[in-house]
Amino acid sequence: MARIRAWDSDNSAVPLLTSRIQDLNLTTPVILEAETTIQEAATQMRARRIDVVLVRQQNRQGILTSADIRDALAIAQLPVDSPVAGIASWNLVMAAPEENLFKALLLMTRREVNRLVIGDQEQLLGTLGLTELLSFLTNHASLGIQRIHQATTIPELANAVAHQAHWVHSLFTQGMKVRYIGRLVRELDRQVFQKAASLLAAPELLDHLAILVMGSEGRGEQIIKTDQDNALIADEQVPEQEIQSFARLFTDALLQLGYPLCPGNVVMSNPQWGGRLQSLQHRVRTWMETPTPGNLMQLAICYDARAVAGRQELFQEIRDFFFAHLPNDPAFYGHFALPVLAFKTPLGIFKRFIVEKGGKQGQIDLKRGGIFPIVHGVRSLALENRLQEANTARRVRELVAKGVLERTFGTDLIEAFDFISSLRIRVRLQQLANDKPTSDLLLLGSLGRLDRENLRDCFVLVNRFKEQISHHFRLRSLQ
Repeated sequence: MARIRAWDSDNSAVPLLTSRIQDLNLTTPVILEAETTIQEAATQMRARRIDVVLVRQQNRQGILTSADIRDALAIAQLPVDSPVAGIASWNLVMAAPEENLFKALLLMTRREVNRLVIGDQEQLLGTLGLTELLSFLTNHASLGIQRIHQATTIPELANAVAHQAHWVHSLFTQGMKVRYIGRLVRELDRQVFQKAASLLAAPELLDHLAILVMGSEGRGEQIIKTDQDNALIADEQVPEQEIQSFARLFTDALLQLGYPLCPGNVVMSNPQWGGRLQSLQHRVRTWMETPTPGNLMQLAICYDARAVAGRQELFQEIRDFFFAHLPNDPAFYGHFALPVLAFKTPLGIFKRFIVEKGGKQGQIDLKRGGIFPIVHGVRSLALENRLQEANTARRVRELVAKGVLERTFGTDLIEAFDFISSLRIRVRLQQLANDKPTSDLLLLGSLGRLDRENLRDCFVLVNRFKEQISHHFRLRSLQ
């Protein structure tokens, strides 16, 4: 697996990849003493309209966010006069001001933090949050959040997002890994969905709705637009007619924005995926109590969901309901995991590639052969362990942390997923450039020798993972 590396090309440079932290207008940090009370810290943060401060205690520095204060008061129920030293984080992740923003994004992702402290222990220059970084990166690409925010109609919004494929191509050909591009695209798409919703409904209505994305969009892995996978949850105060009207309008709007309808009809205009909270809870309960292959696939779709607009609490309610009613029966999870074996890995005897025949002569289906088995195998283990995370790579890391997957194998699995996904993106970008319908079929002959060997290694690992899933869930006895 060490041979796997991000695909690159000799395309022109993208300025945003070489922009540096010092190019940003960082705010001078507010530094509080460790003895400062929670109440005083909250008061200062509110007065200065900031959500993060640094904390000093003798020779060490810490960081304190508004989320830390919220958790301390609402969850830990600490007194307001408690010192902030007890709730600050003392393991700072630091970056030098001359570091480029791409490296800053990688550092956040690898260290699993949402904020960097800029400077060194001698001089703290400020902090850089993930939201600020994403905003800067997207506003310096051909697709900018500012243009999205300025749109006043759906056609204007469509113009703002028309060049997303070109933007993705620029990042991809400069060597940015697929999962990092995915984080940027996920943030952009969230902004697009929020803007579309605000153009279609008054804030008073959106306060009673939650818009969910599912499938690869929910996992943050849909980098090139494929199809719509979404749902709508409404509370009891919204009349049924308004629910259905908004669902149709939103589905039509996404069509205008370049998201085709889902072949499986997983869209909010389908009453199964658009309605009241209680109705969706009832369907989830039915899917769990009657675990047919179709119902289990609906649960898989639901498990990958995340809220992108509207009232977040409605999503959290269905999420809590989902986990509270999961069965404890091992057979349930075995049947859930069974589709991992639905498609053969395209490797034969002596590790030779098996390619398609007929009209697909010489091609390999990257999704069926590699991406789906990894996604669903990881999803099955994550569901069994009741993980809240939706993204495949982050699910793997959590499974490693829980001891479900061995660390080295987990790292290799993420690398394989990244590499096969990068090939898939390459194929789709080439298809778009040639005005051809997008698919997951890779012409094996188009790969160079090193990429062929990398792909072979990936498929060998996929087979190992499928065997591990099969043994863990005893799938052979269920076939």
